[in-house]
Amino acid sequence: MSEVAQMFAEALAWIHTDHAGRIVLSVVLGGLIGLERELGDKPAGFRTIILICVGACVFTIVSQLIGGPDWDNTRIAAQIVSGIGFLGAGAILRDRQSVYGLTSAATIWAVAAIGMACGFGLWELAVEGSIFILVALLVFEGIEKWIGARRDIQDYDVATRNGDDALRRLDALFKHASLRVRKRFYYEEGDQIVVHLVVMGAKADHDRVRWELVRSDDYTLRAP
Repeated sequence: MSEVAQMFAEALAWIHTDHAGRIVLSVVLGGLIGLERELGDKPAGFRTIILICVGACVFTIVSQLIGGPDWDNTRIAAQIVSGIGFLGAGAILRDRQSVYGLTSAATIWAVAAIGMACGFGLWELAVEGSIFILVALLVFEGIEKWIGARRDIQDYDVATRNGDDALRRLDALFKHASLRVRKRFYYEEGDQIVVHLVVMGAKADHDRVRWELVRSDDYTLRAP
């Protein structure tokens, strides 16, 4: 056996038999995930994620140490799952039509699971889970941004004097630009009809429609 392989085998044995080894593993794995959060300037950063992972690990170890032969080791572990939800809820913020912090809350929940796996000595599961969490945070973020760029939501206030025909052509303009009108309401203002719309679609399509409305003689685009 090579020296590197022997060191690796000794490290694994340490994780399986020594509580300190499990805690160290939770620090390393939590630190890797926390580093990604910290570099992204997210609400739950480097130290927070490490503390969550280590805390879940220690609670799991305690549940094993204090139990007798008839003790269910999942009792404390089950409380970690429900308890960590309160911590994750604190990372979620709502602002008008948007919700922020869901990824941070989900990361907190997932990291607690990594800590529990470390506490039970399931190092393979802990490492595999951490890898997939990092893939979701690093690789899938680009996919999410690509999808989000095509789901940009913008408000429009458009005034017109030309009645029903102008309203039908306005709907056709958004449809032709592959923009989806999510909400719409009208109100009269003097001799004009003002249409308020909430529209979803790609930002480039929004920009093109706004430019057409600005150039149009039939419509007046107002600041929402």
